[in-house]
Amino acid sequence: MDDESEKIRAVESIRATITASERLREGMLKGESTGRKMIAAIENGVSVAHSIDASGQDAATLRCSLHDLLEDFQHARHRMRIAFMLPSVAEGMSMGAIGRTLGVSRQLAQRLVHEAQEEAKGQP
Repeated sequence: MDDESEKIRAVESIRATITASERLREGMLKGESTGRKMIAAIENGVSVAHSIDASGQDAATLRCSLHDLLEDFQHARHRMRIAFMLPSVAEGMSMGAIGRTLGVSRQLAQRLVHEAQEEAKGQP
């Protein structure tokens, strides 16, 4: 990939991470709202076992939704890290410098660079 393609890929990965973060935040706010409704129901005499129903939510759906949103965010964040690897190496950064920049260990930076290189081999 050329420098311009790498920049476009990095920007797209940042945007995807922001979108995933926004969706996760919305899901967490919904969970917090549900929790407040559960507290109110319990304080008004509803049993703990029935507080979720009293909140108007389905516990399994809420849990699965939040789990999926968290997974999406983690995947987007990983994709963003990968998008930064090859340009960083091309700019002459050491594994230690890349790790410090991303807040990860040198060893994890090395694994991410390797993953990025393997992906690049599969690119047309």
